[in-house]
Amino acid sequence: MGSHSADRWPEMLQRFMERQSQGADLLAEFMRHVAAMTRGYPNAYFALGRRNDEAVDDLGHRAFASCTNVVKGRFPFQGRTPFSACLEEAFDGRTIRYHSIYAKLSITREILRDDYAHNLRRDPVLRWRAELYSNIGKVLKAHCEPVSQGRALPPRWRLSEAGLSVVLQPEVVEMHLRDMAGSSLDELVVTALRKGGPMTRSQLARLLGDVLQPPTEHHVDDQEQTSLVDQMGVRRSVGLAWATLEDQDRQLLASLARGASYDELIAEHDHFKHRTAVSRAVSRCSQVLVNQVLADLGLSEEQASAPPRQLVESLLEVLVELLPELMPSGGAR
Repeated sequence: MGSHSADRWPEMLQRFMERQSQGADLLAEFMRHVAAMTRGYPNAYFALGRRNDEAVDDLGHRAFASCTNVVKGRFPFQGRTPFSACLEEAFDGRTIRYHSIYAKLSITREILRDDYAHNLRRDPVLRWRAELYSNIGKVLKAHCEPVSQGRALPPRWRLSEAGLSVVLQPEVVEMHLRDMAGSSLDELVVTALRKGGPMTRSQLARLLGDVLQPPTEHHVDDQEQTSLVDQMGVRRSVGLAWATLEDQDRQLLASLARGASYDELIAEHDHFKHRTAVSRAVSRCSQVLVNQVLADLGLSEEQASAPPRQLVESLLEVLVELLPELMPSGGAR
């Protein structure tokens, strides 16, 4: 990440926001940094179930589109699209990348977490591996000490009382662990580190994941996976939820369905004094729709086939189908 690259980001963003046909250089830099940030993420965090060039490109393009088009209510965006906020706040290149790609609450990591949660809901093997990874972390904190590998790299872990020992090849370590059938996870982790030397938590999870027996693999038949909005009863549920809303909340959702921006919502509705008020009202009204549909289908948010944000977008589409008068005459969006 050279200083020249950092200095060019505000300039590239300015040019892109003024004329989106001039965004090729910004997109290329954005994709390069997404690839760098995701280097340590396992397969389960990607929509395609595997970290490869296609999956990283898919993530990068979705994150770039979100930064360009999706209004965010939280800090530092506060009712603006992320790129608009970065431009208006005159962020330097490093800060733009921080909020869009690298921060724990960045737009790109937010999408990664959504994809991971979706994958966990669909695949019990991934849930088992996620639980194993979490439990290994508890063992490491109790019995081991971290060894730093440098900035932006995960630590390797070694036994607290470790002395000099002969480090065995990984396949030999795996053989020893397989001979320990029925041992506790604590014993397996300690043995792996004693015989294999310091390892990262991810390396231990992969090794023990191969040794232990996960549940039977569960493959999802794409032909059986239907969108939530295609299931029976959803239109009735949306209609019921609509009937429970107050007039001003109906007006708000109607405006959202038409694609109104936060500024347009404030101008249209006198009771909205600022963007935070709009953000809170949108969250509250959207949750009414989501809760009604999930309750009627007997699902929780964790069991739904899409994250809440995507559910809201899909349910607004159903609302427009049910109530075409919400759209301007002539209306396709």
